[in-house]
Amino acid sequence: MKRISFILLTVLVAVSCRKASPEERIAKIASYFDKTELSYPEDLQRFEGQKRIDYLTLTLAKELGADDVWTLEHAGANSLAAEFPGRENRITRYAYLSASLDDPEACAAVLNTLKAFKDMRIKHKGTIHALFYSTARDSAGVNGLGAIFREDVQTGDQITFDMELSTRDTLPDRTFIIEDKAFFADQLIEVVPPYLEQLGSFDFKKGRYPNRHWQVSAPTYRYSFDPAALRKESAAITTFALLLN
Repeated sequence: MKRISFILLTVLVAVSCRKASPEERIAKIASYFDKTELSYPEDLQRFEGQKRIDYLTLTLAKELGADDVWTLEHAGANSLAAEFPGRENRITRYAYLSASLDDPEACAAVLNTLKAFKDMRIKHKGTIHALFYSTARDSAGVNGLGAIFREDVQTGDQITFDMELSTRDTLPDRTFIIEDKAFFADQLIEVVPPYLEQLGSFDFKKGRYPNRHWQVSAPTYRYSFDPAALRKESAAITTFALLLN
């Protein structure tokens, strides 16, 4: 109840704020992506393997100002994580913004969201961990994302949700799949879509929860997008991440 109450409260506070309504803030996000050069996809496609990780590390640390960037070796491959503290700066509660290292357009969308937050001085409430994970699996079938999640749980950290981005999923494009408890999923599907209408047409559907095939034991919000429309897609992803945070 607390999590959805926070989402509703955030929207209500934003509506009452004299500085900018939610619609105005979303319009600014759309305008930002209309005017900003998006070079990350081309840059990421030029690199593979460790060179892609090196590029992401440098971008996260130098350009986007992550507080911490680190790698985790698992099943003979590296995954990458970066921390961006929120207003509360609560170091034991995180939201994931994740993408597979094998999907450069999805990795670029994560970077686009973080860059929009930085350039527009959007202060998200909770701490974000940006995760770029290896799909290599160990003998137990655990990939890089699962290894990072296990490490966080072992240190006592709490994962509030995972927003997973992909261009190679079997899910339909421009569709948010909400894998959460039925009550929370219903509330999100009721509250959030009207705010994204000004960015285009999007579908919202409930997914299976808990999803025992996913290696993060936390609510997961999936979005499979069209890389050919990266500006509009990035605006939608940034808006959704802002509303969740």
